Amino acid sequence: MELLRDCIPLENKTIGKMRVSGLVVIGCLMLAISVRAQNVYDVIVAGRTIGSLKVFDEKGTDNTETHRIESDFKVMFYKGSYSTQTNYVQGKLVSATCAHHVNGDLKEKTLTKTGSKSFYEVLFSGEDSEDKPSVVVNKPISSTITSLYYKEPINITEVYSERYGKMCNIRKLSEGKYGVTLPDGKEGVYSYKNGLCREVKTDLAGFKLRIVLNEGKTALR
Repeated sequence: MELLRDCIPLENKTIGKMRVSGLVVIGCLMLAISVRAQNVYDVIVAGRTIGSLKVFDEKGTDNTETHRIESDFKVMFYKGSYSTQTNYVQGKLVSATCAHHVNGDLKEKTLTKTGSKSFYEVLFSGEDSEDKPSVVVNKPISSTITSLYYKEPINITEVYSERYGKMCNIRKLSEGKYGVTLPDGKEGVYSYKNGLCREVKTDLAGFKLRIVLNEGKTALR
């Protein structure tokens, strides 16, 4: 390879380097565009912003779609992150991953994947999920907790919790406002305007929090 490189004329080397540099720049720009958040939310506790939640839009080809959210927050000595990713084919969920870290340690992780004998198999791992048995979900899934950040749940009566591996009832509270009952008995309230999720009131690790759309940080669609 060294001999072949030394045989290339200087001007061709320069042109080659320029082409490579150009490709690298274009590649970096495309990567930046592909991972840019669609919407950004502020995570607020007691009137103070403690973190952010980013909603990513990654539409693929052949009727595939990926929903992904990432959240980071810090309260006193408690620093955490929460992320989910759901993958769809022709509008049906095929896999989902949910992970919760606290102070750098993995507290819990839930993996939902298509099963051979049932619709889905749910596996748990992490400090808070030791010895937790796997479960199965024997019904197709088209909407999840994560999908609530992407579209208003009109005429939807239940959504799948990627964290708990269970279906959750959802009910309309008023125009543009919906309540989701989680398996632990807590309720999250999702508010929409013109079909866009504007605010979520929920509970995380014992904190009452609000997740509010930051229109100034919302990326181009």
